[in-house]
Amino acid sequence: MLQATTKAEFSTQDVLKGDLLMASKFFHVHHEFRAGKAQQWWEMAQAAMAPGGGWDEAVAKNLEAGFYNHSFCPVGPEGPAFCIWEVREGITAEEFQEFIDGPKGVNFGLGAWMNICREINVEMAGTPPYPRKF
Repeated sequence: MLQATTKAEFSTQDVLKGDLLMASKFFHVHHEFRAGKAQQWWEMAQAAMAPGGGWDEAVAKNLEAGFYNHSFCPVGPEGPAFCIWEVREGITAEEFQEFIDGPKGVNFGLGAWMNICREINVEMAGTPPYPRKF
């Protein structure tokens, strides 16, 4: 918790300590394509991200539901890819896994990716990997 000061400012240490106590969680997700699914997934992803493809609306709905993808880092067209996701307070690791594997997650309902999700230990890291959305 941030400590009161006599000045209208906080120390860097107080801000970092307060940020660590915020309730959202971050996950590192390792994505591997299932056999024969890469081409179909890329076609669907490119269509979704094209103007009018619904990408912005999907991002807004996911944010409202408590899920935000900070970064998508593909290594090659056949994978793997790595992402950093943030989830709102109260969402469990199991619920996040269900989301990421489901039709509103990265699979677009195709079942193209095998997703290995690991919660990032923000306390051990010292700071969150990105500014928090929640």
